[in-house]
Amino acid sequence: MVKNKLFIIVLTLCIISMLAGLISPLFNNSENNNDKGKDKAKSNISKILNSNKVAVISLNGVINSTPENNIFVEENSSLVALRALNQAEDDENVKGVILRINSPGGTVGMSQRLYSAVMNLRKKKPVIAVLDDIAASGGYYVASAADRIIALEGTMTGSIGVIMSTTDAHELLTNKLGISQNVIKSGKFKDIGSSTRAMTKEERQLLQDMVNDSYQQFKEAITKGRIDRKDKYNAQKAALTKNNLNKYADGRIFTGRQALKLGFVDSTGGNREAKDMMLKILADKGYTKDNIDFADYGKTSNFLSSLGLNQKTTILDGLVPASVKYARKPLYLWE
Repeated sequence: MVKNKLFIIVLTLCIISMLAGLISPLFNNSENNNDKGKDKAKSNISKILNSNKVAVISLNGVINSTPENNIFVEENSSLVALRALNQAEDDENVKGVILRINSPGGTVGMSQRLYSAVMNLRKKKPVIAVLDDIAASGGYYVASAADRIIALEGTMTGSIGVIMSTTDAHELLTNKLGISQNVIKSGKFKDIGSSTRAMTKEERQLLQDMVNDSYQQFKEAITKGRIDRKDKYNAQKAALTKNNLNKYADGRIFTGRQALKLGFVDSTGGNREAKDMMLKILADKGYTKDNIDFADYGKTSNFLSSLGLNQKTTILDGLVPASVKYARKPLYLWE
């Protein structure tokens, strides 16, 4: 009971303090600062009363669905972004979304989950993807679902394709170390990709067919997201042809400027250009920079990151390729 009363008192004091900070400039008697104080107070009050916003969502690092949330490790960025996209779709106060992507890609399944979330979101609200240092393979896969893509001229993007890695250590284990493995399996493909024996031609073909199918899904997603766009937004739009998609979807990477020439992105620029483009789109719906706010959405942190420390990245992260970490999985990944 005492704790509840104490909480109410503290909360009340915080609210009074906040309101005092907003209103005090209105009573500033300084001749030089009076008008500025009034304008600042009006602006602050306007932001509090105004609930319309553009949600700014970040997607960073390798895309995967592995939970990594505790007091010492930052929550998985892919899962945070997915949750934020779904919430933004249902949030009536969100009028548009800017999705910042800085990722080399990752697992096929999680890339597709994020892509679907963006596609569902853009049926209701405009979505602009902003590509940072790198937005390749799965990173571009997700971006292709947005209404518009903006990339820095030097952004590394593209890498449209699929990769799958297995390790063959049977000669080392058997010939050098004298280690062999006894496998009891229900079917001949049950241990496909095993590191303790050589891969057969039949197994290689089976995996190749799976990779090819995932690759076809990649191109179909880009076709649906970019080539078949039918929006009428008043914003710069580059046309991607099926010929360019088929010609350049061979795993190669582009700079942002090259991607623009080929139609894989719509404009070059960064966060400022993305905000300007979003305001231009929302202007047709009566929104201006004075009655809409840009706000980080779904952002989480942990105790160590709040202190400027991040325990998620280690020396091994730079030495071990992501394809090794996610071995025996088809990946939308560039490394």
